[in-house]
Amino acid sequence: MEGLFAAELTWEEAREAAAAGAVALVPVGSTEAHGPHLPLGTDVIIAAEVAARAAARLAEAGRRALVFPPLAYGVTEFAAGFSGTVSIRPETLRALVVDLARSLAGQGFGPVVLVNHHLEPDHFAALHAAAAEAAPARVIVPDHRRRPWALRLGEEFCTGGSHAGAYETSLVLAASPASVRAVRAALPRLDVDLGKAIKGGARSFLDLGGDRAYFGDPAAGTAEQGHALYGFHADHVVALVLDQPPER
Repeated sequence: MEGLFAAELTWEEAREAAAAGAVALVPVGSTEAHGPHLPLGTDVIIAAEVAARAAARLAEAGRRALVFPPLAYGVTEFAAGFSGTVSIRPETLRALVVDLARSLAGQGFGPVVLVNHHLEPDHFAALHAAAAEAAPARVIVPDHRRRPWALRLGEEFCTGGSHAGAYETSLVLAASPASVRAVRAALPRLDVDLGKAIKGGARSFLDLGGDRAYFGDPAAGTAEQGHALYGFHADHVVALVLDQPPER
């Protein structure tokens, strides 16, 4: 993946990429509890891997893309009761993203794609608001919670119990297997529809009985499934950048 990462370039090399209208991919995640088996940086690991794979696929399609350093902090109030979780205000995230997008767009990068993998509703809402506010900069926020993309991500994701379950465990196993602790094999399945619970008024993982900060079935995760999921996520980003309608 040589030449895909902005932080590894000199400023003159970055200037050449911007002059050619390279896409700017910005991974967005959080620093947040993800059970006893996944690291605090799980969302960042996943977002960065999606961005890298999307950049490689865009290059194959003849479109240059650079992966910029990730945003590792987000709105993470649901996990606020767990050590190591760091939350920022929605308005802080929104202002940071607006400034970042305008800076990149002003140099000639475009579009700016926020490759986000932290699903807390207020966090995602802040990203969508920032994308609108940053205009005339073109900012894309791939939202894999929405159809038809969500339907490709498996039953656990669609039923809302995917925080540190089989879905996210599979993704980390594929991108950073050494980060996954062996305790995952002994964790019991915990089925909770997070989306439904949030709509019903839940405001924390503890409200939902997630006293170890996970839901779903971590033991069922596999690296093979993780690689397949990354394929779907990369396809999503590429389709939006190239303005391709999703397959039904």
